[in-house]
Amino acid sequence: MSRAISGPNWAVRHGTALAVFALVVLSLALYARVPFFDFVNFDDPTVLLAHPQLYDETSFTSSLSQIFFEAFPREEPLLLRDVSWALDARVFGFQNPLGYHLGNVLLNAANVALLFLFLARATRRLGMSLAVAAVFAVLPVHVEPVSWVMGRKDTLSAFFVLAALLAQSYELDEPDARRRRQFYLATLLCTCLALVAKIAAMPCFVLLALHRIFYPYLDGRRAPDAPIGVLRTLRVAIPPVLPHAVLTLAIVAWYQAAVAEYGVIGWRGRGPLDPEHLANVAAFTPLVIGSYWRSLVWPAQLSVFYRWPHVEIPLTGLEQLASVAIAIAIVAALVYCCLRRRDLAFYLLAFLALLLPYLNIVYVDIWRANRYVYLASFCALAVPAILLAQLHDRGTRALRIAIAGGVLCFTLASAAQTLWLQAVWRDDAALWRYEAALDEPSLLAIQSLATSYVKQAEHEADPATRHELAGQARKEIERGLARDRELGRRPAGYATSEPLQVSRLHTLLGRIGALEGESLEAQLAHYATAHAIAPNRASAYLLAKLYLEMSERAPAADRERLVRTSWNHFLEYVGYSGRDPVQVARSEGMITAIYEQRYPFLRPEIVAARQSLQ
Repeated sequence: MSRAISGPNWAVRHGTALAVFALVVLSLALYARVPFFDFVNFDDPTVLLAHPQLYDETSFTSSLSQIFFEAFPREEPLLLRDVSWALDARVFGFQNPLGYHLGNVLLNAANVALLFLFLARATRRLGMSLAVAAVFAVLPVHVEPVSWVMGRKDTLSAFFVLAALLAQSYELDEPDARRRRQFYLATLLCTCLALVAKIAAMPCFVLLALHRIFYPYLDGRRAPDAPIGVLRTLRVAIPPVLPHAVLTLAIVAWYQAAVAEYGVIGWRGRGPLDPEHLANVAAFTPLVIGSYWRSLVWPAQLSVFYRWPHVEIPLTGLEQLASVAIAIAIVAALVYCCLRRRDLAFYLLAFLALLLPYLNIVYVDIWRANRYVYLASFCALAVPAILLAQLHDRGTRALRIAIAGGVLCFTLASAAQTLWLQAVWRDDAALWRYEAALDEPSLLAIQSLATSYVKQAEHEADPATRHELAGQARKEIERGLARDRELGRRPAGYATSEPLQVSRLHTLLGRIGALEGESLEAQLAHYATAHAIAPNRASAYLLAKLYLEMSERAPAADRERLVRTSWNHFLEYVGYSGRDPVQVARSEGMITAIYEQRYPFLRPEIVAARQSLQ
């Protein structure tokens, strides 16, 4: 005879399963067209498509060998992210965007489900948890990490952070010691996997510690203002997460050593202890946090590359006042919640902890991005959701209807905005047309749109259409140069993106000149200007190529000088390529094909160059 299932437990289990199913269906339906989007020229070519050996579509074993052993150092040694991409390449093909996009969509749906399960387990409020997860699923700020191939590290790391929180929820409620150890080991494993998916998951152990401290307040077992106790906090929270903290420090140290060797960090200017940099971090952080909260509620003018706040553009008096006001509000909210509303304190502290890796303490020239708030957004949603749920429980029938209606309207409006924003990521042209049309476009957006026009012109056979595309590119270039003048940037001891974008605008003028039959000297002037503004790999290569072309047309007496000038710029190109094994192999091939076979007088310099590449 089968054992009877009690009515309430059966209802809860099946209600939870139905809620998970509904959330997954909602998320998949909302992003159903994303798998059919193309790549975009914003890290997709350099981080993914430039490394076919890492994501070998013919051999997954070969990919694993490259990822774990052979391809070090590299720009982003995110092992789990790379393994997931290698699987996509093996199943769908390396140059097929479908697999990469589909993976993001599936991971996002799984994250929505995990978020609901964690909140339901932690708060014991299914309705409130369902509402938070549903709103999380439709937030417009999530379009970027879900619809962009590069968002894989955000969706993947979020999956394991949420899985760690859920596993710890089971551990804290589990009476059996053996099963508790199993859940604890699961939190340790998930922490490791989150970090090797995205290094910014380093606050995971902090979230686990906060969860342990505030767990009895989340589900109402302790009153929101009940004493918390310093000794209890130290005993309950610190020892269990020490292994997680040690593991995190070890992985972060390994990662920083790898990217420093590659040359990603350590060259952008002011260090983390520089007084001016610390002042910028202190002034910018409240503004960035305020902008995140605003974008969650009012997602207007969302961008893939925000250029405010900016280290080279001083804050106005009003912006400085806003920074101080937001900082005071944050501190006041934290103090109040830690003293009187400990059921909310976990979410506020977790929100700040998740943003900590993105505060530019080590300067990377990106102060805010929609992808940075992907996971942290659930904390921002949980606070008003809990307050509204409590108000709903105590309110009149009319108030309950008003609250339910307001949440429904916000959810529907967010879903509609999300569907509209997805089209921005359809392809490269759509993305940069959108970005360049924003009220405050970045130079990156304008330069990228001009680049897309130039690429189209270079592949266009019809002269009239080619001339029209070149004209559109020139208009964008002029707008970009004017935009740079409008910004009023002041040197501040940092390496910022703007000089590089201005340099690329001048490079585009050289490419347009080639299309329109300008002399090599005129093209060279554009490339030389670009290289003088911001010496970089692309401009060095173009100068090397152009000097070679000039040498072929020059009198015999001038040829060796022009070839040596080309060679010097080529060495610059090699230097900017870093130690990326793909780029090193490409440079060696170019040395052989372009210089060694044709210009024997360069042989001593070529031998020295080869030695430096080894």
